[in-house]
Amino acid sequence: MKLLTKREKKIIEYIRNYDTPTISNSLELLDPTLRSKGHTQKTMHCINPSLKPIIGFAKTAIITSRKKKNTNIIKNRDKYYEYMFEGNYPKICVIEDKDKTNTIGAWWGELNASIHLNFGFVGAITNGAMRDLQEINRKFQILSGEIRVGHGYNQIHKINCNVDIFNMKVKPDDLIHADLHGAVIIKRDFLIELPLAIKKMIKKEKIIFDFFRNNKKFSKKQFLDKYKKFINS
Repeated sequence: MKLLTKREKKIIEYIRNYDTPTISNSLELLDPTLRSKGHTQKTMHCINPSLKPIIGFAKTAIITSRKKKNTNIIKNRDKYYEYMFEGNYPKICVIEDKDKTNTIGAWWGELNASIHLNFGFVGAITNGAMRDLQEINRKFQILSGEIRVGHGYNQIHKINCNVDIFNMKVKPDDLIHADLHGAVIIKRDFLIELPLAIKKMIKKEKIIFDFFRNNKKFSKKQFLDKYKKFINS
């Protein structure tokens, strides 16, 4: 993976101050097709909603939690943890559970959260499940599709692979911004342009906010005129 430049590191710290919907809206200014792709498209459970947004590069895997014929729950775990350990940069673990909504077990709990936190991860994103909600470290963020009591027969099928988390198609090393709302991919090519796009988006929305702040009484025409300016700005 291409290492972050000093400028990119500063930008990552800058965009951490904005929620994920703002990042998503700003990315749409750079590429209008991102209205319908590049972000999660289902409500997710958030373990630590008060945390600031997390930003990191994706480390990916595919798992299942149901028992299959000749199930070997230990297979590939050494390779998985070796892969996850690598990389001295901000990391987010992105795991696709192929059992989807029929998952019976949680990969993410107190133990795996602690392991990945100490491996340098800022959080995890999965369409699968989590548990141990009160014990997971408050510095570690998890977005999951499900909550479960047990861990089932968690099996690691692939690592360092393409994954799909509620229509957010993630490749290894994709840069991701996530918070309690969900997650969005930031193309590396857009990172330098993103701060300016954020400022443009905030300025655009300010047109409406300032209108209401400065006009306690207004006509329908006054509002529609201002809204047209907002749309066309």
